[in-house]
Amino acid sequence: MRQCFLRCLLDTHAPIKLVHNVETVIGRSKITKIKDQSCSRQQVSLKADCEECSVELTQLGVNPSGLDGFALKRNVPYKVGHGSKLEVLLNNYIHIIEFDPPPEGSDNQKHSSKRKLDDEESTATQTKKIKAESAPTESGVKEAMDDTWDDVDRGELYIFTAKGVKSSKKIAAFDMDGTLIKTKSGKVHPVDINDWQIAFPTVAQKLKELLTKDYKIVILSNQAPIGNGRVKIEDFKKKIEGIVTKLNIPIQAYIATGKGFYRKPATGMWKILTEQKNGGIQIDKEDCFYCGDAAGRVANWAPGKKKDHSMADKLMAENLGLKFYTPEQFFLGHSISNVQMHKPEFNPSEVKPEPFNEKLIGKEKEILVLVGFPGSGKSFLAKQIENKSNNQYGTVCRDVLGSWQKCAAEATKLLERGKSVIVDSTNPDVESRSRWTSLAKQMKVECRCAKMAASKAHAQHNNKFRELMKINHVPINDIVFHSYKNKFTEPTPSEGFKEVIEVKFNPCFEDQEAEKLYRMYLLEK
Repeated sequence: MRQCFLRCLLDTHAPIKLVHNVETVIGRSKITKIKDQSCSRQQVSLKADCEECSVELTQLGVNPSGLDGFALKRNVPYKVGHGSKLEVLLNNYIHIIEFDPPPEGSDNQKHSSKRKLDDEESTATQTKKIKAESAPTESGVKEAMDDTWDDVDRGELYIFTAKGVKSSKKIAAFDMDGTLIKTKSGKVHPVDINDWQIAFPTVAQKLKELLTKDYKIVILSNQAPIGNGRVKIEDFKKKIEGIVTKLNIPIQAYIATGKGFYRKPATGMWKILTEQKNGGIQIDKEDCFYCGDAAGRVANWAPGKKKDHSMADKLMAENLGLKFYTPEQFFLGHSISNVQMHKPEFNPSEVKPEPFNEKLIGKEKEILVLVGFPGSGKSFLAKQIENKSNNQYGTVCRDVLGSWQKCAAEATKLLERGKSVIVDSTNPDVESRSRWTSLAKQMKVECRCAKMAASKAHAQHNNKFRELMKINHVPINDIVFHSYKNKFTEPTPSEGFKEVIEVKFNPCFEDQEAEKLYRMYLLEK
């Protein structure tokens, strides 16, 4: 009898058998080896018909899957055949649907050729990696035999491996701008790709000393201008190659171009380094360090010195548990014992679970007005109240309905049906809140206020976490946070509230990986 299999293009796991007429659901799991948090555990449903040689597949997950390069619509079934390529996440984790034996009369020759090309492409990729990391040296350590460039996640990260780079358990990692190089022009930002010079006279000497101690030298650099199109990647590649040539030292450089998990202080570049780009050699963090100029130093930390533009370098080192040095400390031997540094406004490791406040569920019909920054936990709290009250409450949200007038109209309908109402909006000032105290008087119901305790920095952290986790929320611009803070006035009962309840943020995570990410510093300042 004919069988159907889902084969991973990169062969990272065994083919998955699709039993005839039985639904199989795949996603993030040990079977597929997918660990990406943006992939749901139940991402795609597949049901094979081995008689017709077809498979009905449906995207279940929030983030899009793909079929032969095209995005699927959620909860819409698609019928595909032998040789179709399923992208579990659009453009990622590609799998091929194969029937054994193949269907008669199918374009089998074309598929065989296509598979051959795929195999050749995969082989070419492997050859490129082998060329980059090459055969072991006499000490058993892999060494790059040629200069190579790779990219990850459609250019979110570029990696340059110079000829002679050796894999090692000891990593000496450096920021680039302001650490290994500085501008010739004296400006903060380079005017072009040639506007650079080595930052300190001792840089090359110090790096060579590290090589003699069996360190692998790595650059970890944020380069947003590439991601936003202000700098061409081809030009920047020439700059990296020029720096490595100037230093005459084998270096592996990681260039984060976007705002996601690869950008410092998040640890994505280090994750790729340790898991994919170190020749399979286990890294010992005790023998590693990171050196960068974004340490949060205040203005005049040394005579005439400006404050550091961020804390991204120091915070990434803390996220990873690495020893940290400033460039002046490492290359010039300066002490930092008397250097004043800013501390982050928000420490995510200090956030503790909070019990649900039963007082949030009123005994009488009411309007409960939520007040807080975007990302402060209002929507999660609203769902909690709905569930714990057995749906005695309904929620109106401006982000969903579009205006406070539409929210008021919907709230009136809910109250008329006998439900209490939760107002899920930021409501920063007396004017915005007065709309709801007035409606409560008009409808002759009580009105209370629940003020979210999350600070601006905490809410910005939550927003960044949602962005990195690719949770279905629109990223919020910093201007929105500043605007809320400027408008905010403390809510009081004198506005017409029966009481004002302060609500502490209550973290809730899908799994340990999500919690691990949340506990990291995610903001650069």
